[in-house]
Amino acid sequence: MNRSKIIVHMYVSIDGKIDGPYGSGISSSYYSDELFQMSNADANGRKTIQMYAAKSYPDLAAFAQNKIEYTDWLPDIKSNTWSVSFDRRGQCGWTQNYFEYNGHKMHAIEVVTKQASRAYLAFLQSMNIPYIIGGEAEFDFEDVLVKLKQHYEINTLAVCGGAKINGAFLKAHMVDEISLVVAPHVSGDTTKKASFDTLGQYIDDTFVFISAKKLADGGVHLRFQKSDQS
Repeated sequence: MNRSKIIVHMYVSIDGKIDGPYGSGISSSYYSDELFQMSNADANGRKTIQMYAAKSYPDLAAFAQNKIEYTDWLPDIKSNTWSVSFDRRGQCGWTQNYFEYNGHKMHAIEVVTKQASRAYLAFLQSMNIPYIIGGEAEFDFEDVLVKLKQHYEINTLAVCGGAKINGAFLKAHMVDEISLVVAPHVSGDTTKKASFDTLGQYIDDTFVFISAKKLADGGVHLRFQKSDQS
């Protein structure tokens, strides 16, 4: 495979909700540890990465007159782990060039489209954050994943939400595996999303069971593989 393999890796309640007051304990810790067993990189959508790592919108005043070209900027940076942000319009306000998670300093990589401003690209360069111009207005996932593997040796990318970026990969038929760590709780909250939000589009991909592992707190880790994968 000449692109990064995609595993959607999510922590959910028994009724499939990805947000709720069950975010600590053995199953939660297992979920975080398992991420780094399956991949050296995770991926998040813009809202998720702003929630945890790049919480504000950047001040771009100092870069307003920049005439930077809309081309990838992929400097030779080495890191043991990576955090890939799918940030279509270039809104994540990084104050450092890594996402510190579960004892790992995951160097940031931004994937934007040409909807991001030139000033934002200059801002990312000033922060030493590589970026990929991933499309005109929507992401070309195939092209992005080829570049992530080629330039930063990301053989497997763990996509960890939110629901819309997970759904976008599913709509593109780019999900190779699904990994669900199921907490021993029921949410019942109909306002909370499940793992995939395809914005109403029906997707008919089929996945087959790989494995199940019972966790010490009553949770379980389930893994599925796309049925046309060998």
